[in-house]
Amino acid sequence: MARLKFLLRCLFSAGLLLLVVRKLNWAGLAAVLERVDLKWVAVGSLMTFGLIVSLAVRWRIFLRQQHIELPFVRILSLTWEGQFFNSVLPGSTGGDVVKIHQVCKLAPDRKAAAAASVFTDRLSALLALLVLAGAAFVMEPAPLQQIAGHGISVGWIVILGGVVLTIVSSIAWWMRRGRREPVWIGRVRRTLAATKNHFVLSCGLWWAVVLAFGIHFLSFLILFCFARSLQIGITYGQILLIMPVVLFAVLLPVTINGHGLREMLLIFYFQHLQIGLGGAAGAGVKETVVALSVLAVGNELLWSLPGGLWYFARKRSEK
Repeated sequence: MARLKFLLRCLFSAGLLLLVVRKLNWAGLAAVLERVDLKWVAVGSLMTFGLIVSLAVRWRIFLRQQHIELPFVRILSLTWEGQFFNSVLPGSTGGDVVKIHQVCKLAPDRKAAAAASVFTDRLSALLALLVLAGAAFVMEPAPLQQIAGHGISVGWIVILGGVVLTIVSSIAWWMRRGRREPVWIGRVRRTLAATKNHFVLSCGLWWAVVLAFGIHFLSFLILFCFARSLQIGITYGQILLIMPVVLFAVLLPVTINGHGLREMLLIFYFQHLQIGLGGAAGAGVKETVVALSVLAVGNELLWSLPGGLWYFARKRSEK
């Protein structure tokens, strides 16, 4: 069943990417990429290091709430490794599994607490994104409304894909329920019990909340720098209207790391807000969005590589 689910997600991503690149002006795309300003790319790329450090700082707060004390360098390395696996594995939770596994090895008597720290860290980011996406949608609902009424409704495709994957996952779970239920339920109960430790008002919790929002704002600023490097006529305020909704939508487990769905949503938003660039022959909204996506995804993969090297170097030293 897991293979079928993965295949469906691959097909869905491929279908959306096909819609994006269909009738794409490749010469226009090349013209957009040729005008890139490397100074803005460098600024945005260097900010990514600050983003990773901020993620490590936020996770350390939740680890300390669970009374798990680790050197910050170790927390940073595990955070970076998680970013690597989030980037190269399908889905956005592969890195979380790696982090939980590694912390459980470092604190074998605190396994539930280790899992709770990662779960709550992820939850804080999700809740902050939900707040930002809700505010952005209230302020600018038209693009998503256009998607819902579009000829071949992308919105309905997303919903249908989510329903299909949910059904497939449910069937797979029920088929293996008798064999896995006791262990699974026991682990979940222990993790949820440990998670309650995070929902106590404290200075650390407030700092974690501030960081959850700040990290999102920083990631949006990075994308803004890449947009400026391509001379795209977009403001940071428009980025705040677009990206929270887009990032929240791509969390749906219907594509491979949001590929295809992210670009499709950006096209609708850029068209509605009349965002584009001038001076590049044959460059329309599609070419602009694809060029921006190439820079953003390329930067993510580039900065994830140190995490991969860190992980495999440590695994080799443990042998």
